[in-house]
Amino acid sequence: MFIGSVVETFEFSVGRFAIITDLTYERWPEGLKVQIGDSVELRAQGTHVVRTEIMGIEHASPWSPKHPFVFLPSPNVTKADVPIGSEVWALD
Repeated sequence: MFIGSVVETFEFSVGRFAIITDLTYERWPEGLKVQIGDSVELRAQGTHVVRTEIMGIEHASPWSPKHPFVFLPSPNVTKADVPIGSEVWALD
């Protein structure tokens, strides 16, 4: 199931980063369930596909349904693997 498109990536420590999507919690599709450990595909321009797992889900404080869905990919994924505009697809 399509989750959203990557609008930003944020490096928080050397080699570790968060992926920020354009999907907000108030627009969350019915039936979409994701949790830590779920597999996702990052599809860039339809030619480059990277499979990863959700290693963490970030929430801002205070939480708001207007905030975007933000997650941490597996450590083997680099920011170069995830260009802005990449599509995020849930596999589980």
